[in-house]
Amino acid sequence: MPLFALGTLIYILIGSVVLLLFRDNPISLISEMLATIPHGLSSFLAIGWWLVPIFLMFALVVDRKLLVKRLSNTILSAFICTAFFTYFTILKTTMPMITPFWADPLMVKMDNILHFGVDPWVLTHRLTAWIPIKYVINIYYNAWLLPAMYLPVLLAMFDTDAARTRRFILLYMFTWVGLGNLVALSFLSAGPVYFDRLYGGEYFAALVSGLEQAQITTSGVGRLIDHLWVAYESGAQQVGSGISAFPSVHVGMATVFSLYLFERHRYFLPLSIGIACTYQFLSVYQGWHYAVDGYFSILAITTLWAFLRRRAQKRSETPQVSDLAASSKSVTAQTLS
Repeated sequence: MPLFALGTLIYILIGSVVLLLFRDNPISLISEMLATIPHGLSSFLAIGWWLVPIFLMFALVVDRKLLVKRLSNTILSAFICTAFFTYFTILKTTMPMITPFWADPLMVKMDNILHFGVDPWVLTHRLTAWIPIKYVINIYYNAWLLPAMYLPVLLAMFDTDAARTRRFILLYMFTWVGLGNLVALSFLSAGPVYFDRLYGGEYFAALVSGLEQAQITTSGVGRLIDHLWVAYESGAQQVGSGISAFPSVHVGMATVFSLYLFERHRYFLPLSIGIACTYQFLSVYQGWHYAVDGYFSILAITTLWAFLRRRAQKRSETPQVSDLAASSKSVTAQTLS
């Protein structure tokens, strides 16, 4: 928890400097968005209310002092997550003001190379007849939102392994900040669904037709696509707004959660692979992302996870200085006696 609080504080400070440099009304913007933080707990409970009875059952087998600590960490995490995500939204909508969208043609070219001259969305739309839109919405949005936004809260509620908690807090922050801000700013792209609107032409006209055939444009997803575009054009500042394709934070957070399940038990491996592949597929199917957006996120996060886990294992295998000192004193005492 101290790691997450400190990381969020640094993020807010750096983010505020960025806003002062690139936004016209940074003070009022920051004040407006920070006003949402006191509602952090209610925001979490609005989508995670069903976790409360599970937590109460968990509390029955936990020491009372540990329970109080866990409950306070949970509440604090909810507020910090709200502040963190609020600033992420501000910075995401600020990125086009720092540098223009430019990398979409590059992503299109990379997708074509990786898929032998075929746009990946074409491959996914071959399965349109077997993909009901209601399942797309429930899986890609509703099921994703809670662990993606509030993973630190879930860790505070249910995970007693301090090393694992620290590792996944780092992965959480790396995904949102490292991939969602830093890498995204370096390769600013909007995604296939916005390609023609930004660059002109009709390269993805067939994708738009495919989305209509799949009933995506007339669903909540289609309304969200239009809403984000209007917000981008008007410069509106709303929580959850902002356009950015590469790399995919959506697939990235699905990968983080998949790795967490695998760490909890290796028998979750098929489920973990299934989750990551499902979100990768749906991100391309809906036109939000190029395939390379998700590939990069999966590779980057899995690599960092493997590094952090290996480092933790080495630390656990290496005798601590205090242990060596105690052992040395014991040997010295025995020798003198």
